[in-house]
Amino acid sequence: MLVLLGPSFAGGDADYQRLSKITGMVGYDLRARLKPGTWGLVKALADESEAQRLASALAAEGFPIVSVPREVAFDPERPIVALKALSIDGQELTLQLRERAMTVPVAALCSIVRGEAQVGKASAARSAGGTSSATFRAVVPNSSDLQVFRESMPPASFEAFAAADLHFHSVTWIARIDARSFDFRALGIAAASPAAALDTLVDRLALLAQVRVDRSARGSSVSSFTQQTSRGVGPHPASPSPTSHRGKEIAGDERFDPYSRVVGEAERTLALQLAAAQVKA
Repeated sequence: MLVLLGPSFAGGDADYQRLSKITGMVGYDLRARLKPGTWGLVKALADESEAQRLASALAAEGFPIVSVPREVAFDPERPIVALKALSIDGQELTLQLRERAMTVPVAALCSIVRGEAQVGKASAARSAGGTSSATFRAVVPNSSDLQVFRESMPPASFEAFAAADLHFHSVTWIARIDARSFDFRALGIAAASPAAALDTLVDRLALLAQVRVDRSARGSSVSSFTQQTSRGVGPHPASPSPTSHRGKEIAGDERFDPYSRVVGEAERTLALQLAAAQVKA
């Protein structure tokens, strides 16, 4: 189980001290992995009961905590589906998928994960390298050093593109907007680049649905964990790629896809917890 700390974490000195007391972790480690405004991994625990005890202890202290099964990162029942087009009509969204169109209420949108997806062989090449931190140079490289480094690297065989994943409350499949092919002009969005157009659309959807946009895929400790897991580091190596017909619509990214799935489930779980708390109140 992954015990995750939510983006509303304040990050004050007293907060880290309380976290240290509950988790037994040192302050330096906590500050490195848990930062305000992002989802952070407190601990990954094999024992579900132990994870629930830790989550309960942290929640009792007022921390925004959720527990997510680590298998979510590579769950074949959470396919990523290409969103070909989108229209907005008041409080309704019409999603144009490969084989059908569906209309859903804006309120069905749970969260949006914005990042960069990569398709190709570069990520696999990185994972096969197994570089040790012992080989790192503790210097600031000059321009000559950087040029030598670039020339020593094998040519990258991958394609990177701006992407945004739409997560919903009631379903586990994910709708992905690929900035390379999405028709933004149909929504009246004209921007200098596809990435800028995507950001405009994402901000518009977030404001309309009152949901959070996650942009922390590069720096979050959740992303670091899912990358290590995808490379077979730790007790749970990556599961096979999704085999459903939906999952085949998009080539996988071992870095962004698992992160998006975990964050989407964390946002969904947190929303359920907040709704339950309001009912009790």
